[in-house]
Amino acid sequence: MKKRTCIGVAGVAVVGSLLAIPAAPATAAELTCGAVVTSSIVLTSDLGPCAGDGLIAGADNITIDLNGYSISGMGSGAGVRVTQRTGVTVTNGTIQGFHTGVVVDESTASTVSKLVLGDNIRGINVSGSDGNLVEKNTILNSGLDAIRLGLSADNIVSKNILTDNVFGIGVADFSTGNIVEKNVLRDTRGFGVAVFSDSDSNRIVKNDVQRTAQGDGINVSVDSDLTVILKNIATANGDDGIDTDNPQTTITGNIANNNGDLGIEAVAGTTDGGDNLAAGNGNPAQCIGVSCS
Repeated sequence: MKKRTCIGVAGVAVVGSLLAIPAAPATAAELTCGAVVTSSIVLTSDLGPCAGDGLIAGADNITIDLNGYSISGMGSGAGVRVTQRTGVTVTNGTIQGFHTGVVVDESTASTVSKLVLGDNIRGINVSGSDGNLVEKNTILNSGLDAIRLGLSADNIVSKNILTDNVFGIGVADFSTGNIVEKNVLRDTRGFGVAVFSDSDSNRIVKNDVQRTAQGDGINVSVDSDLTVILKNIATANGDDGIDTDNPQTTITGNIANNNGDLGIEAVAGTTDGGDNLAAGNGNPAQCIGVSCS
């Protein structure tokens, strides 16, 4: 990471384009904490510590490129806030010390990628937002969820690395049609991946969830229908590797070894898609509600 720092003020290059031909950085400007960003920017120094929000997206179809620098907070606000916007990208830097690292609220077709989010109360919060991409972030030491979806549809949460968070990925509050795939979760204290609060038709695919201390690696609550749990690894979690209380869940091709209780615990009526494997779990039954070899 680049070492130049500046308390409360950040250098920034403002980038424009003409007829899709990339332009060189235009005028240099200074950003302060809470600045509303109305065109694509590339940071040239650190920003913070900020008492409230770090940066606020103030236009559609812009990129906020941290350029390897950091935005730091003092325990409240958001590192970057995207509200009622379309096509905003936040990428390539570190956000730490806020209530929430990145807030995506009532926004569409936006991307949060390649960030390191540490020591925030929540890493990334997607609320009332559809068709967004959260990918390739590293999130650690969150006081609540690393990533939380609420009242949000058709989002993709992919290839994130989550370590030492209180909760992992929560799909909640009427969130539908989301894909949670290829994420790596380690040493979460509560749940690893959880689908709950009337969240239907979500897909949990090819995640690697290990060492959840007190809960299940992957959990689906009784009120959340039509979840697909496919080709995940759930190993060494404190309770079950995979647990569903909803009979409209489909469980296929997962590996669930060395968990504290069962490898897979599925309520009666769950669709067994086959090819599930379980061994070395604390409960000698290994799996209930689906067959495991």
